[in-house]
Amino acid sequence: MWRPFRFATVSAAAIALFLACAAPGNAAVVPGWYSSTDLTAVVAHGNSDTINVGATVNVRRMWLRTSWTNTLSFSRNDVRDPQRFAVIVGNTATVDNGEFSAKSEKLFANSNLERRVTERFFWNVGATGERDKFAGLNSRLTGVVGVGMLWQSAQGDGFVKAGVAGTYTAQNEVIDDPETENQFAGARFTLDGEKRFGTEKQHAFTSNLIVDQNVQQTDDLRANWQTALAAAISQKMQLKVGVQVAFDNAPQLVDLPVAVLLASGGVRDADAADIARVIPTGDLRVVENKLVTPAKKVDATFTVSVVINFGPGGRASRPTP
Repeated sequence: MWRPFRFATVSAAAIALFLACAAPGNAAVVPGWYSSTDLTAVVAHGNSDTINVGATVNVRRMWLRTSWTNTLSFSRNDVRDPQRFAVIVGNTATVDNGEFSAKSEKLFANSNLERRVTERFFWNVGATGERDKFAGLNSRLTGVVGVGMLWQSAQGDGFVKAGVAGTYTAQNEVIDDPETENQFAGARFTLDGEKRFGTEKQHAFTSNLIVDQNVQQTDDLRANWQTALAAAISQKMQLKVGVQVAFDNAPQLVDLPVAVLLASGGVRDADAADIARVIPTGDLRVVENKLVTPAKKVDATFTVSVVINFGPGGRASRPTP
């Protein structure tokens, strides 16, 4: 599990070291407001009814040496559960459909104010909020204060930006874990990169890595890596494919539906007395009269979306880092 992260860290350090020797780019900053909106939707109807929707909105205000970036993303997956079932009344039966039920829902918001002190050195202050009830997290709010370094290619078609920061987090779990703290200090490492290509530099490959370490509980290490390839299909629109991998070494607890196996071979729903008799084994624990287990450590998402861009000018006026 740790090998991919070690490889990513070593690779990132090598890239940063290589670009550190390059001269800083002199691409002009065009002050103003910029926005980028990703839209994703998949709807199936027939033998299976599913609705998958997602949106990411980025709004950025640029000044000559200062930027304020705000990001909001949302995704949800609903399925009809059960798809079809039979209702028996007397000696007749009819077929009906189940109700739509949410199977996943994620919300993420981030705001970051960055001030460049020199061509390469900057400081930043910001806040992050997230919600994923299906992973056991009602809410997590994190404040961030940090510094970083920026390296740009001499041609102005790519950059690498690395930063370190102190953080303070307050979280609320669906199942409160008595073995963990809900408020804690931490440290954050970030690594962003972008490479533009094409005759007008209209296509882009981007990568973003965030690593959070809880300094009060050292096994609580979280990482989020997002990478995407965006191809321009018009002056304002792009088609983007992306992958997001989230890792949590100390995931939140999620409760499990519990059934009791009867001597006759049938099953029935468990009650509080049944759960209280359970002897914890492995990852299974009894908390708040519920049988719980940690959520999965790795969560991967693949997306295909249409991106709509707005800014003060054409393609050449895309915001610099």
